[in-house]
Amino acid sequence: MTAALDGVLVLDFTQMMMGPWATQFLGDLGADIIKVERPGTGEWERGLRSMGSLLRGQSPFFLAMNRNKKSLTLNLKDPRAQDAVRRLAASSDLVVENFRPGVMDRLGLGYEDLRAVNPSIVYVSGSGFGQGGPYVNRPGQDLLIQSMSGLAAYSGRRDDPPTPSGSSIVDASTALLLAFSAMVGLWHQARTGEGQKIDVSLFDTAIALQCQEIAAFLNLPDRWERSAAGIGGAWLSAPFGIYRTADGHMAIAMASLPVVGELIEVPELAGYADEDRAYRDRDDVYRLIQGKLVERPTDEWLEVLATRDVWCAPVRSFENLADDPQVAHNDLLTTVAHPDGGDVRVVGMPVRFSATPGEVRSGPPAVGQHTDEILASVGFDDEEIRSMREDGAC
Repeated sequence: MTAALDGVLVLDFTQMMMGPWATQFLGDLGADIIKVERPGTGEWERGLRSMGSLLRGQSPFFLAMNRNKKSLTLNLKDPRAQDAVRRLAASSDLVVENFRPGVMDRLGLGYEDLRAVNPSIVYVSGSGFGQGGPYVNRPGQDLLIQSMSGLAAYSGRRDDPPTPSGSSIVDASTALLLAFSAMVGLWHQARTGEGQKIDVSLFDTAIALQCQEIAAFLNLPDRWERSAAGIGGAWLSAPFGIYRTADGHMAIAMASLPVVGELIEVPELAGYADEDRAYRDRDDVYRLIQGKLVERPTDEWLEVLATRDVWCAPVRSFENLADDPQVAHNDLLTTVAHPDGGDVRVVGMPVRFSATPGEVRSGPPAVGQHTDEILASVGFDDEEIRSMREDGAC
């Protein structure tokens, strides 16, 4: 079976989640990914600790996002390393980088530089805020972007500080947008033979993620505020939120309050059927529901609410998720080889293709594992490679 992206060659200069998760998707679908890293230490995220720990010398975050890649170490400030990049770019289809804006240009490896050796190159740049503008020199990091974009401002209770997402939601969303944009560039390249420069940023993604809320803010006269009691969305009416039960927590999404009141035996909820009142008095509604749900276990309430198709679900932790039957059915967890040996469990490909499924062909590479092989493929002989290693160029 031929992989969907078989024959596509990608030069990957990315780090952290935005870039590596995007290029891993391409690698899972058959693209050849050459991951360019610093000599010695490799990508910065290799050493990023989770809960203060590494997994046999590697960050579990790195291991989650770098399978199906080859590692080439280059000191990009060295002219010989820059020459190697240009040689590789001459036969590459796609370049992806997420250095701070201007870094690749200063190294002589920007879009115009690589287009000179390969006019059809697709060149995707990821950044915090874009390639220009008043924030261009600010650090682009998920928590900072959540804060600056408004994402954190309407999560949590009214009297609590703004509450960011517990996951790197902007990094992850930008990675998906980057992978999508790269595929658009490759599709255009295949049809016309033309390359192009594509810019993707965390800030733009964070704004786009809030398209519903921002449209409401821009076009409605009312101003939002967070719920004091715990309604899950600052823009939504009761009963939307997370509730404590006798043995855990459960979520209730949009639902008819009279129906919920009937099912949980709180008849007062029928008085909040009016949409305006359901929003205006949402904290009172939340407290009425919460006072009842704490009396019985989650599974009992789920069974009761399901009789009238009320949208609800249990709140689960990773301990529950790892053995979840739907996770198993969807084949969402897989194993990859650790660079030092042994297997590591990670999240697999979250999309199913009937004709060209994704595949784990190799685990995350060791730092520089494929340097000699890759440099030899573009004409460097053994003596040149040895000299580059001795001088710290690779």
